[in-house]
Amino acid sequence: MADQKPIILWAHARSLSTVFERPFLQLRQEFYVVHEPFVPIGLAYQAKNVEFLNSIQPPKPTDPILFPHHFTPTLNEILTPHYYDGDQTKPLRVFVKDLATIFLHASEGNPLRSKEVLLKFKHTFLIRNPEKSVKSYYKAANATYKAWNDVNIPNSERMELFSADAIGLKESRALYDLIKDITGEEIALVDADDLVREPEKVLKKYCEMVGAEFKKEMLAWKAEKVKCWDVKIPDMCHVPDLYSIWHGNAAKSTGFNLINKEKDIEYPQYIYDIIADNTPHYEYLLQYKINV
Repeated sequence: MADQKPIILWAHARSLSTVFERPFLQLRQEFYVVHEPFVPIGLAYQAKNVEFLNSIQPPKPTDPILFPHHFTPTLNEILTPHYYDGDQTKPLRVFVKDLATIFLHASEGNPLRSKEVLLKFKHTFLIRNPEKSVKSYYKAANATYKAWNDVNIPNSERMELFSADAIGLKESRALYDLIKDITGEEIALVDADDLVREPEKVLKKYCEMVGAEFKKEMLAWKAEKVKCWDVKIPDMCHVPDLYSIWHGNAAKSTGFNLINKEKDIEYPQYIYDIIADNTPHYEYLLQYKINV
């Protein structure tokens, strides 16, 4: 692999981004996969969890990114050399998946948006039709609310998971334009429907654009619970079976074109209103997608 910059996949809620990690998890001798490292920090901001935020260590003088910010240590860790089984003759390329909305809001008015910082990473995007992603997000959030009810979590310890402002397509659009304008680089953008329909063609093109070698092993995997997906999220660790609610379908999958289809339910009108509001952002980004 000629290009060794860490790859970051910027996604929005329920865009099939977790299952998109599976091809890279298949190649453990080539990739070091980091699952949503910014989500706990973003949720700590939302919950005003000062104790968690204060526990984040500031950057060291030898780190590549030095300005003080809660995201800086995570970015430095992503840039740190990683090796297969500690063998320094086998460097691993880092693949990170996280939410565009968290980075967009955290980077406002600070050097996270500088060309110097952004160019240290290979930025890519994944989008999904809001007709599917919004409905899936609504169901996952409601399942979490039910889990809170089942164990009598007080309202003071809950947070709003689903809202019209939390969908993420608008923020994906803004972050895509921001990164493209600042870096001037070509950005690989994948549409989830294409990925499910033509996984080999889409992955081949994606790998070509990020400077990675496509391998057939990236197309199929065994259904299993993936350890790195079990992220400990501040103020939500008390929710029973949070993993199954948010990652259950991805864990059961064995390939993109074999992903279990979610059962439809009856949705309130405001869900369709949210879908309509997000469709223009989705259609804007579609013009930049990988075509196969």
